[in-house]
Amino acid sequence: MSTNLEISTKQPTHSLDTLELTLDYFQNKNHAKQYYKAIRKKKTILKIQSIIDAIPNEPTAQKRYWKTYHCNNIILQENDKFTGSLCRKRWCTECCRIKTAELTNAYKEPIKAIGQLYFVTLTIPNIQAKQLEPTIAKMIKAFQLIKNNIRKTYNIKLNGMRKIETTYNENSNTYHPHFHLIQDNLKASELILSLWLKQFPQATQKAQDIREIDTTNDNSFIELFKYATKETTKDGKQYTGDVLHTIYEAIKGKRIYQTYGTIKKVKAPVEALTEPMQLDYIKPQFEIWYYENNLIDWTTSTNELLVNTLEIKNRIDTQKLISLKT
Repeated sequence: MSTNLEISTKQPTHSLDTLELTLDYFQNKNHAKQYYKAIRKKKTILKIQSIIDAIPNEPTAQKRYWKTYHCNNIILQENDKFTGSLCRKRWCTECCRIKTAELTNAYKEPIKAIGQLYFVTLTIPNIQAKQLEPTIAKMIKAFQLIKNNIRKTYNIKLNGMRKIETTYNENSNTYHPHFHLIQDNLKASELILSLWLKQFPQATQKAQDIREIDTTNDNSFIELFKYATKETTKDGKQYTGDVLHTIYEAIKGKRIYQTYGTIKKVKAPVEALTEPMQLDYIKPQFEIWYYENNLIDWTTSTNELLVNTLEIKNRIDTQKLISLKT
């Protein structure tokens, strides 16, 4: 069966966020990494505060978000070894980056080994907030039915990985849950898409997508592992707290990533609960570093700074302004 869909050979612009490290501002690359980690933590705290403020009458949910607020708040230093604790929540930016690395390391090679791969996007029309949770549950069930149908009717066993993602349209105040797949076999990919449209007749073929993956480019795999929601609009504006909470509640308890076929036999990565850090620009000592939100930095009882974030940020911002003027 063919959907007559044109397969794009253009590589998607899916990649990890890459950071241009201007070492003039830092003692070394490890210092630079810690600086950007501090900036991410500040942004995460602002996001978490917006969610908590949006749900004043939900103490149980607030407790989950507070755990992320305190993620990596304390860094323990034992001589030249540094360790921070992790919350491992889906809405934590730092933990999501670690999750991406864990999944990539565990599944990249086994996925590449199954042959030519295709990046498949399955979508449905946008929906209202109250429809989000049951719709995602329906999508998960529909995908399972599609896999069973292809195996029984066409004698094709699918190999790949599926991810749930949800975005938000602030203009229409609607949500867009969809699936991203890394899938072997073009015929199987077309079958999935065709049967998906039968499961969701309101969806349009134009909104679906199949494209070849360049298996020599590691960044081709990253998008599948990256986020359950991008959390920002197309122009980079952060979703409001109530929108984020709606999305996180809808995916609570659901498997964001699902492997199937031969990939299912690969041992799932163990989630690290602590994060070792290489901070070789700090002298060896026994110390406890506490995160101070107003400093965007970790500090000691004697006010030593781990990063000196504010000064560096000011220098970088100033340089950007100078560059714009010139």
